[in-house]
Amino acid sequence: MKLKLAALGLIVVGLAAGTFAMVGPIWASNSRSNYIYAQATVGAVSAQSVATGTIAASTVYGLKFGTTPDVVSSTSTTSGGGGSTSASNNSSSNSSSSSSSSSAGTALTWPVKTAIATVGQTVKKGDVLATADDSAAQLQLTSAQVTLASAQAKLTTDQGGPNSTVIAQARDQVNQAQNSLNQAVASQKLTTQQNSLTLTQSQAAVTAAQAKLSADTSAGVPQPALDQDQTALTQAQASLASTQLKVDQSNQQAAQQVTSAQLQLASAQHQYDLKVAPAANATILADQAQVASAQAAVPTAQAAVAAATIVAPSDGLIVAVNILAGVNAPSSGYAIEESVAPMVANASFSESAIASLKTGQAAIVAVTAANKTVNGTLTQIVPVASSAGSSSGVVTYTVTVTLSDPPATVLSGMSAVVTVTTSSVANTLRVPATALLGSAAAGYGVQVKGSGGVTTQAVEVGLVTTSYAQITSGLTEGQEVVVGTTAARTGTTTTGGGTGLGGLTGGGLTGGAGGFGR
Repeated sequence: MKLKLAALGLIVVGLAAGTFAMVGPIWASNSRSNYIYAQATVGAVSAQSVATGTIAASTVYGLKFGTTPDVVSSTSTTSGGGGSTSASNNSSSNSSSSSSSSSAGTALTWPVKTAIATVGQTVKKGDVLATADDSAAQLQLTSAQVTLASAQAKLTTDQGGPNSTVIAQARDQVNQAQNSLNQAVASQKLTTQQNSLTLTQSQAAVTAAQAKLSADTSAGVPQPALDQDQTALTQAQASLASTQLKVDQSNQQAAQQVTSAQLQLASAQHQYDLKVAPAANATILADQAQVASAQAAVPTAQAAVAAATIVAPSDGLIVAVNILAGVNAPSSGYAIEESVAPMVANASFSESAIASLKTGQAAIVAVTAANKTVNGTLTQIVPVASSAGSSSGVVTYTVTVTLSDPPATVLSGMSAVVTVTTSSVANTLRVPATALLGSAAAGYGVQVKGSGGVTTQAVEVGLVTTSYAQITSGLTEGQEVVVGTTAARTGTTTTGGGTGLGGLTGGGLTGGAGGFGR
């Protein structure tokens, strides 16, 4: 029994010893903080803003037969859908077309003769891309030239006044009208005389018939003879009435002929006056307007003839071909589309970052799909918000960065990460931003390592980013400053505290302008 109790005692003592061995180090651990130092160095301090975007061609040209190139898209309007282009300093020969040229050329039918360009082909400025039959354009040009010649001739005539031939013709017309009037007057006179004689004869016949009836009545001739006299009188009176009607009609027609001749003479005289008089100012102005319109139509028609051959307006890449040889070119849309350098990256920056962005700032564009990083320059900031997230409410603005000599593997439509350097100071004294203590209002300081330990020292700062802070006074190069601490522990714990580096501590500061710094 004593032996069992002794054994039980040893077990209890052993368990107690084991428990102390496990828990004891936790109770007895002696935690101490170790500083992490970094030297004040001379280098660059840069603030940057970052956003995601898309690669695009800066300009895409739409090419048609019969007209000059159109700008389908550009960095000043919308991102293009073209492909990659090689770097080129060549400018477009003609970046836009007039409405008159477009209407004149595109209204024609263009049978395609050759379609040389292919999608993905790299071309040089002036390369022939396609040709078409220009017969309809040539006919339009001839018509425009004839119209111009006619308008110019009329203007010259109106400005110089009538020539001798025109004046002689006008005078002849007046003389002819006068002769016609004279003939009408003479004819009227003769007609009146003839009608008067005819009427007198009819009246004499009535008078004679009346006298015979009266004489036979007085003489007491038989009734049959009187009846014949009465019949003769009635017939003479009817003949007189008919003659009177005919005379009136004849005289009226003669008078109308005279009136018509008088009107013709007046008209001829008026035309003569118009032809010999100088043209009115309104007529000259109208003639000049006709000439100007015809003059504008001729070069437009000439341009349409020349545009029967489509050439590349600049160095670039063919991104669309919508024609086939032997088939009429489409009346709507473009026959060929070409994207030209330089390439750009369009990115959406948040409203918090946009205030620090300015044109001319340097940028770096990382294109993951091409595994390339390309330098660039910020060339455009659209001042109107492009989007606002429905859930987050973040407003963004479109920013365009023009790439400097991108490789051919960088294609339009690829995703990109755009990093813009918003401010930078070179060759300046700097410390890690985590070394700063304090605030802009209260002043900044850093903990400096010295022979007697760590002391806090006031400093003045310039540019501060999330990575570095520019020190303008208070430190010298090579001094070591505290950027954090490590909590070292001895022994074994059960709570995961462990040994080695703990969390970094120090003065916190948000830097930059909506991005990160270095």
